[in-house]
Amino acid sequence: MAETRYISEHYAELAQQLVDTEPSLAHIRDSDATICCLGSDNAKRSKGRTVFGECERVADKNKWAIPADFLIVVYEPNCEGMDDEHLRRLLFHELLHVGVGEDKDGNEVYSIVPHDMEDFRKCVDRWGVDWIAS
Repeated sequence: MAETRYISEHYAELAQQLVDTEPSLAHIRDSDATICCLGSDNAKRSKGRTVFGECERVADKNKWAIPADFLIVVYEPNCEGMDDEHLRRLLFHELLHVGVGEDKDGNEVYSIVPHDMEDFRKCVDRWGVDWIAS
C-alpha cells in the first residue's frame, strides 16, 4: 500500500512551541536548523513495536524536495486518539534527536542524536514510565 505523507502545520506549530519554551531544546532554538513536520497515513512498526514518530536528517540530495535540515514524521494511525498534550510529548521526544554542533571552522553541523537513556529519562521524569500513553 502506498504511503501518503503531507506537511502538517499543526505538528509544526506544536514543535515550534516546544522549541521556543523547552530549555533542553535551546540548542535548536539557538541554531539555524530547519525542521519539517509531516503526517503519514502509514501505520509503521519496527522490530515488532509500534512506531509513533521518527526524526531523520534530510540528505543534501533530497533538499530540493524537502527544504529542511530535519524531518519529523508522525505515523497518524498509531497516534489515533492522542490529544495535543500527547502529541507534544511525542514531538518533544523526536526533537531530542536533533543534534546541532560545530565543525572545526565554527560552522553549524547537524546530526541525529540516537536514543539513549538520558532521552528517555527526560520523558520518564516528566510524564512517567508510560509517558506516551498516559
